[in-house]
Amino acid sequence: MKWAPGVARQLFSGITCLGAALLICSGAWAQNLFVSGNVPPTNCHGGCGVVYKLTWDGKQSIFASGLTDPWDVAFDRAGNLFVVDYDRDELFGEAAVYKITPNGVRTIFASGVSYPSYLAVDSTGNVFVADYDDGIIYKYKPTGSRATFASGLHHPVGMAFDSAGNLFVVDNSTGNIYQGSIYKYAPNGSRITFAVLDPSDRPADLAFDSIGNLLMADLGGNIYKYDLVVLRRHPRTTFGSVPNSAQSLACDSAGNLFVVDPGNVTSTGSVPNAIYKFTSQGARSMFASGQAGSESFACLAFQPIPCCE
Repeated sequence: MKWAPGVARQLFSGITCLGAALLICSGAWAQNLFVSGNVPPTNCHGGCGVVYKLTWDGKQSIFASGLTDPWDVAFDRAGNLFVVDYDRDELFGEAAVYKITPNGVRTIFASGVSYPSYLAVDSTGNVFVADYDDGIIYKYKPTGSRATFASGLHHPVGMAFDSAGNLFVVDNSTGNIYQGSIYKYAPNGSRITFAVLDPSDRPADLAFDSIGNLLMADLGGNIYKYDLVVLRRHPRTTFGSVPNSAQSLACDSAGNLFVVDPGNVTSTGSVPNAIYKFTSQGARSMFASGQAGSESFACLAFQPIPCCE
């Protein structure tokens, strides 16, 4: 894995995205970045999926291994990491959500979801799982018991909580017309339409920045910002873009945004799989990059820091 010069020390103290629903204090703590991905397919016998741990000073290690096809990652307030693994059973293709404790103990937290896509965790530790195929948002209590929180969606993907505990969900399309929407769910499950997307949008992930604006990753490479701070009706602007595709977001308390670009290989060249950092003004730099045929990145989340008492 390659780190861009001068950025290794730019993982900083503070809170994670409000989208992770971890309302925690800033202070003299250095957050670690956890990223799902893969290692080179050598002697891993099909279990090449891993979760990388990237520290503030540029040290990289494998936090969890033996996964098959890990995707989204999210933390609860206690520091437990939840990981979607699409194919934990290679023979039957069964998906699962794993819970990994801070000391690395892994258990199956949830299974039986047709096609889990993205995760969100609220401030009390409930885990929300989007079922892409069945159009359902499941709510899991910390004990693992499951209830249907929302249904009737088409292809739900990214989710994020605001500071008031409302869940924002981006639905990849509505009906048979490819035109997605962002829905806002109150804690009691009541729904309103927050925004109707453009027909050309290919939405992936959602996150809130440190001042409450909603960010959306688009597989076409753009990152869009919905301004919830100014007194207008959610005007949308293009905050920035990555070379190939934006599929996962995480941000810090200073207003910097981190984006996974899965990269692409074509007959005319290749775009690297990389994590990009955007300042609050939109300036982009490469934070870390994978290598073709070896390390790769999928989705990311910041580790929470202790709450102030």
